[in-house]
Amino acid sequence: MSKHEYIEKLKNQLAEWEQDMERLETKMDQVQGEYKEKLDKTLSDLKVKRADFKEKFDRVEDHAEEAWEDIKEGLELAWDSLKLGFLSAKSEFIEKEKDKD
Repeated sequence: MSKHEYIEKLKNQLAEWEQDMERLETKMDQVQGEYKEKLDKTLSDLKVKRADFKEKFDRVEDHAEEAWEDIKEGLELAWDSLKLGFLSAKSEFIEKEKDKD
């Protein structure tokens, strides 16, 4: 996969996750108590991971085609961390929604 294809793939997925995070934040108004605190912490953690990823992502975009392979591994680790955190938060919220029904 070329640098350009890789960057576009990550940009698209990140944009989708950011929309999902916004939806989760909106739904936080509907939850209360301990669960709301837990969800708030989870979303805060995701924002930290997203910022870490964004920093690495910006460096990849700025590097020449030859150099980006050198920092791609660090970007992929940050991506995996963000992905796992997001999927965990999303599934946790979905489970909580099922419990309400």
